[in-house]
Parts: sequence; structure tokens; C-alpha cells
Amino acid sequence: MSSSSNEECPSCLNNGKFHQPRNLPLLEQDLNFLPCSAAASEGSENQMKESYEPGGELLVIAEKKKRATSEHIAGITLSDLAKYFDLPITEASRNLNVGLTVLKRKCREFGIHRWPHRKIKSIDGLIRDLQEEAKHREEDHKALMAVTKRQRMLQSERESIEMTPFRELETETRRFRQDVFRRRHKARALESQGTSV
Repeated sequence: MSSSSNEECPSCLNNGKFHQPRNLPLLEQDLNFLPCSAAASEGSENQMKESYEPGGELLVIAEKKKRATSEHIAGITLSDLAKYFDLPITEASRNLNVGLTVLKRKCREFGIHRWPHRKIKSIDGLIRDLQEEAKHREEDHKALMAVTKRQRMLQSERESIEMTPFRELETETRRFRQDVFRRRHKARALESQGTSV
């Protein structure tokens, strides 16, 4: 490189072009720690440690969250996990005060290979759809009876998934879900055709 104020770029040596040196801003914080404002908002999750530099400036340093004890992890039962099956696994791990990997390992011990949140969410959505359908069919007694029967079936399916989360959905539930998806797709297609005409 040249000793002049203009530095030569190796790719531009052949072209005879020169680049001005970049004036990059200097950062006054350590990038390994959260900034003070972010550290203050995260205060509930992480322990804060305050210290003073020799110049008298206050430093706020976020310490890592402590790991869950092995007694706490060993004390987690299937019924403890079942309370959080309706939440995503990351929220469940936060509520149980264990890491995501620890929670997954604990699930494998109980034979749960997939967190059942999405199954339960799907069943809850089907139950909501049936409740709306029941409101529309209040005058038709036979249709209302069929809807309430299917709703009871879905409720029992949800309860059995909470008891044994490793089991698959029943065939009848899967068929009903596919039928609902088909109806929604047809309704959207008709709606889009109506707006384009």
C-alpha cells in the first residue's frame, strides 16, 4: 500500500484508480454485552451487575441466566408438561424455567417426539369452526345434533392428546380437517373470482 493519504486498492492498481480511506465510526460499547437500555429492559430475565471503571463511568453488565438445577429438571413430570401443551415449545420452556434442549430431552424421556402444540391448535380451530357453524344452523335440529356430536368428538380427541401426546390424530378427525380445508379453499377461490369479474 502507498504511504500517501490515498490508499491503493489491489484490484484498482491496474486501472490507476485510488480510493479514499473509509472513516468508520468507533463503537464505545463492548459488542459481547447488551447495551444499557436493552440490558435494563431484560432485567427480569438476566441478573444485572454494576461496576465502575477507573474513570468513574458506570458499567452495566448482564450476567448469563443460571442453569436449571438437575433436581428441578428431574422433578418435571408429564403432568407438568401437559399444562403447557397448548403453548409453543419455546414459551413452554420459558414457563418451566428450563432450556429448550433440556425440555426436548425431557420430552424424549416421556416418549414425546413432537411437541403437540400444533395438533392441539388445529383441533381448537376446528372446534371454533363448529361453534360458528352451530350458530348458523340453530333452526335445523338434525344438523345441530351432528355438529354437537362432532364437537364432543373433537373435545375428547383434544383431551386424549393431552394425556398421551405421542399419539396421532384419529382418521375421522383428519378427514374432517381435510374437508374443512377444502371448503375454505373453494370459498377463497370463489371470492377471488367474484372480485376479478
